[in-house]
Amino acid sequence: MTITSAHALRAQASTAAAAALRHGVRLDSAETAAVEHGEAVVRVLPTQDQRDVAVFGVVRLAVPRDVYLRRVQDFRNWLRTPTRRTLGMFSDPAVLSDVDGLTVSRDDARDLRKCGPGACTTKLPASEMQRVQAAVDWSASDMQSRITALARQRMVQYVEEYRDRGNASMPVYDDRPSVRASDAFIAVLAQSTYLNQAAPDIANYLRTFPRGRPGGVSDVIYWSEDAVARLRPILSVTHAVVYTPPEMSGTTVVASKQIYANHYFEAALEVLNVTDREVVGEPPSIYLVVDRRFRFDNLPRGGILNIRGRAVNGIRDQLLSDLQREKVAGDQIRAR
Repeated sequence: MTITSAHALRAQASTAAAAALRHGVRLDSAETAAVEHGEAVVRVLPTQDQRDVAVFGVVRLAVPRDVYLRRVQDFRNWLRTPTRRTLGMFSDPAVLSDVDGLTVSRDDARDLRKCGPGACTTKLPASEMQRVQAAVDWSASDMQSRITALARQRMVQYVEEYRDRGNASMPVYDDRPSVRASDAFIAVLAQSTYLNQAAPDIANYLRTFPRGRPGGVSDVIYWSEDAVARLRPILSVTHAVVYTPPEMSGTTVVASKQIYANHYFEAALEVLNVTDREVVGEPPSIYLVVDRRFRFDNLPRGGILNIRGRAVNGIRDQLLSDLQREKVAGDQIRAR
């Protein structure tokens, strides 16, 4: 039997609680104990706008931070998940071969035929809707492949324009009343107290990209199609940043910013905080603390469909699954 001192228990509780508190979340004693025993803890956070969904999660991994970060920096493998149907990295400059695996689904292709400003199931600028209508023969047998070719070209253009002009190049979504993706992202970024207060260099970089790049940053821009429980598959383009702030000893931040999504999301931001867990007499370990925020185009609550409830549950369950998967990966690394 192992007897743990009261001092050690207090130290564990304070470190787990502190990791969460940096994100404005107070863990109760049961949640703290669960984290210290290797369980993932996930919460849905309150938001001011009904269209916003925010979830928080934390798990402890029994590996040193530098070892885990080697896993993170292997972006092509780290970013693959069981619910990620396809994934591709963009070169610099981006080229069409980067999106060879991208395919527009038959349902999405058919829906584009009826697409117009203010009434479209795919998130696009009005100019892109007109371009598709003019370029596609809807009776052709290769209609889906033609739309896929247009989508591939546009994804490459989105990335190159973003690298050149940053937020100013992000699309205007005209599927509903017009929304600038950049405005939606700035609103979501403003809600991340942790990023703005604890890692302001990264917040500023995401806000002003391509300017303001801190030294030592690693970047990747990738596209993916993700299956989200209770929602349609989502094709998106994301800018991920890895940074170890010099003023934050023992912490690395991985921030992911949505550049484009074809369904649901006007903006999305994920902040992953990889923090050293320091308990005297124990091997090095880390906390993974995750804050995910989404702004939906429309998220009515209640009723038979209860779209908001379905979305919240799906996003919460996905985070729990992701943290549990990282826990397994950490255990496998430790066993080597």
